Amino acid sequence: MPFASSAITSLAAPSPNKHVLHEKRDGKPHLWEKRDRAARSQVLPIRIGLRQRNLENAEKYIYDVSDPNSPNFGKHWTAEEVANKFSPSPESKFAVVEWLVDSGIERPRISLSTGHNWVQFDGTVEEAENLFATEYWHYRHVENGGLRLAVDAYSLPEHVRKHIDFVMPTVQLDGLKPVANTNHGRDTMAIIPGGASLGSMPCGKLITIECLRKLYKFPMGKTAAESNKIGIAEWADYLYEPDLPLYFKNFTTPEISADTRPEFVAIDGGLRANLTTISQGSGVEAALDVQAAYAIVHPQQVRYYQVGDGINVDSVGTFNIFLDALDESYCTYEGGDQPYTQTGGHNTHITEDPAYPDPNANEAGYQGPLQCGGAPKSNVISVSYGQIEGALPYFYQVRQCHEWMKLALQGVSVIYASGDSGVANRYNAGYPNSCLNAEQQFVDNNGTRYSPSFPANCPYITSVGATTLIGNDTDSGERAVSVPSSGPAKAYYSGGGFSNYFPVPAYQASAVRHFMKNYAPNYGPNVYNDTGKARGFPDVAAIGLNVATVWNGSTYGVGGTSASAPIFAGIVTLLNEARIAIGKGPIGFLNPTLYKHPEAFNDITIGNNPGCGTGGFNATPGWDPVTGLGTPNYEKLLPIFLRLP
Repeated sequence: MPFASSAITSLAAPSPNKHVLHEKRDGKPHLWEKRDRAARSQVLPIRIGLRQRNLENAEKYIYDVSDPNSPNFGKHWTAEEVANKFSPSPESKFAVVEWLVDSGIERPRISLSTGHNWVQFDGTVEEAENLFATEYWHYRHVENGGLRLAVDAYSLPEHVRKHIDFVMPTVQLDGLKPVANTNHGRDTMAIIPGGASLGSMPCGKLITIECLRKLYKFPMGKTAAESNKIGIAEWADYLYEPDLPLYFKNFTTPEISADTRPEFVAIDGGLRANLTTISQGSGVEAALDVQAAYAIVHPQQVRYYQVGDGINVDSVGTFNIFLDALDESYCTYEGGDQPYTQTGGHNTHITEDPAYPDPNANEAGYQGPLQCGGAPKSNVISVSYGQIEGALPYFYQVRQCHEWMKLALQGVSVIYASGDSGVANRYNAGYPNSCLNAEQQFVDNNGTRYSPSFPANCPYITSVGATTLIGNDTDSGERAVSVPSSGPAKAYYSGGGFSNYFPVPAYQASAVRHFMKNYAPNYGPNVYNDTGKARGFPDVAAIGLNVATVWNGSTYGVGGTSASAPIFAGIVTLLNEARIAIGKGPIGFLNPTLYKHPEAFNDITIGNNPGCGTGGFNATPGWDPVTGLGTPNYEKLLPIFLRLP
């Protein structure tokens, strides 16, 4: 990320620089080859994440604005209030900078971010190895040839370790590319011969907007508040806009005008799709997300975020890149970032900022700044991508989870797909269905421990699992999605489980306690976190199989929690629209309200999410780590939302 210079004064002489292990990678990284030592003169951008203040109060702050019983419900914070509350202490800033200066890093080379969350300088490998008591090596991705500098472990001086979250680039390597939760197997992405349209097939064969309205009892949209555009975020997938008129004609009622297009927001070189990208096989994820959202929320508008960096299979911190663009307090810039410009109602400015660091550049692995701020926030943001908890550094996940919390404080509902591998995982791991090594908890093809998803494990987002119809019509009810016949590489079960990193949040504690007491499988602690004190996911569910989607001119029935997330997000957008119509604001962080009202959901009690050599968890009465609280009933949710301040 780019940084602005900031004057920094000195402290007294620091304590002796006794190094203590801070982070290490467990196990050999899959799909990465350790090649050779980095040249000592090689320059890399060194970023030190400072420990932020008041994070121990994060849960208290978020409940203050999102708990229905709080007198401050809905009184969301401004970005400035968020930045000021969590900025690192002067002591942390000065201690880290003083250490760097005493270690030979000249003061003019050091800068602080605008939010004072990061310390940055460009340094040589030799300097970095001395600072962090480590060795930098070149790693090569075996599939695409991408190169990255990384270490197996690093240490920090004892007297500054308490001031630092983590350092980049260091151990970050595995599983850092978000992978779409769309199941592309034969059984879950079937082309419809001759196409289809509303009413041409039963709901058990193809889910259309009519099926969803019957299931979840939400009305047609009637209004379009300017402040209430639904946000859809995409990475390596692209929306092929010529597919929209055909989808609108065949699958929307009332029919959406053929010339309707989403507001396009480019982040770090995100581009509109063209025939080339479609021919390369990308696009079905974006088509599903945008089309499902439009069918529900129209005439409300869709805001489409295209993150350009996701095209790099080994890109670092791609969700961070999205956060950078939304929230200036999470990053900074040097010389000023180029603002978005409005042309014809669309954001048309496209930055050419390369990835940080760009792993597909030359061996120096460093090119330019990322976009910082400027991208508009949406009241509801739906993300159909996921990563692996066990493949990402602990400090990295905790820090990013707190960034989603900061968006929630500002009134944003963040919706994430829970994953398509049941209790296992296959995102960017190179495995057909990978679990965790029971002892060391790294991703292992032969592992037997459940592998939670990230950021579905974060307590400050709403995670959405998947259901399917039991029979051919909506009256037959729903069950947890189950498509085992494609084999382990394509088998599709609703992602769910318990985090090994994040504790159970207060809003979920009773639900988790009920499940653990009455329905938890007795597999033992080596299979999953069975303490009853861990964050469970998903929170809710929605249909995630045979969803009507037009892609590259053909009609498909698409499956995946990638369908479930925008469907649930679209319903939340309608609920916010109803609140805005009576002069109220968006609800923001949803979970405290949702868990107080399980009666507003269709409880799913059939199905399971197997993996890692077990049957996984069962869908049960009440909340469960397969379908959460269940699927939404708009007619029951609406009065609850409207009664809230």
